[in-house]
Amino acid sequence: MRFLAGGPAVAGALALTLVLRPLPSPLVAVPALLTVAAMSLVWWPKARPLLPAITATTGAAGAMCTLVWLADPGIPGGPSTWVHTVAVLTLITLTVRWSAVRQAAPAVGVAAISEALLGLQITQPPPSGLDAVALTLFWSIGTAGAVGLGAYLRILDRRRVDAVTQARRTQRLQLARDLHDFVAHDVSAIVIQAQAAQILLDRDPAEAAAALRAIEEDGARALASMDRTVRMLRELEGDSASAEPLPGLDDLPDLVRRFADAGFPDTEMRVGPSGPVPREVGTTIYRIVVEALTNVRKHAPAGSSVTIQVSDETGAVVVTVADRADGQAHGHTHGQARDQALLRLPSAERAGVGLVGLAERVQALGGEFASGPAAGGGWVVKAVFP
Repeated sequence: MRFLAGGPAVAGALALTLVLRPLPSPLVAVPALLTVAAMSLVWWPKARPLLPAITATTGAAGAMCTLVWLADPGIPGGPSTWVHTVAVLTLITLTVRWSAVRQAAPAVGVAAISEALLGLQITQPPPSGLDAVALTLFWSIGTAGAVGLGAYLRILDRRRVDAVTQARRTQRLQLARDLHDFVAHDVSAIVIQAQAAQILLDRDPAEAAAALRAIEEDGARALASMDRTVRMLRELEGDSASAEPLPGLDDLPDLVRRFADAGFPDTEMRVGPSGPVPREVGTTIYRIVVEALTNVRKHAPAGSSVTIQVSDETGAVVVTVADRADGQAHGHTHGQARDQALLRLPSAERAGVGLVGLAERVQALGGEFASGPAAGGGWVVKAVFP
């Protein structure tokens, strides 16, 4: 449709035809020029709110001039009538596409009458009676096509807007899940460290102070996650603020170290993919480990052994997180085991949806996801990425 924006060129061509051919009546030529000028004007975005008024005004002026011309017809319109018709149909199309239905309907109705009457300008003398009715009905086929084209473009515009809105909603939900996973992991560490600090406050003040420092670090990390999410949400709304990349495979060692320091010293990690991993896969692996370790804090006894493994298997990247409850009995006194048993997160009132969301994300990347009890006890979370 952008080619119709060349209104000045069309007006120039019309002026040239008026010079080369016998000059039609001003009642034919002037409305044609005004309609072409209006067609050029409405492509300017700031003029679009006035589009229904422009369409209705030019349509009413064209219809009145045609009716006056019919009272004493002179030279047929010729090329000016054809150009006038194209300009009116363009205005109708754009009005249907861009204007509110309540405003577009009357404007299109007036323009349609004007366009139908233009058919009477192409013959000399103008037809009368049934012939005039038949010609105006035939000329109105263009109006039907213009309305249909405008409605089709309007539907495409709406679909595009809906697609952008849905994409932004999906991104917001994904950011909300990321925020939940990362902050829930840090907050669960804060709860465990706070419980440990209470136990160690009288027995070992130095260890209690270390636990409080760990709480400070985890709290700062949770705030950083929230700040990052807010920046990403602003970016979705068109803000130029840049968002920090989400953590990936390179951040796993620090994650596991913090987890081990927060009451699970028997934690082992093996990361060995031989080639580069796509960033989306690396971020998803990190989220899987975060969710799995958070669930270990929620459901496994303190001191359980945890194994995290990321490896290549027949061309696929496989991540496995498994925990076993038998690790707490090795190297601990009865008092330590009792204290560790107190380091548990409060029971949730309802089950979370973290694993469900991760399964959907892994499947979206073409992978497979599974979680469930292990054969020898404990729990296993496994994901395979092609």
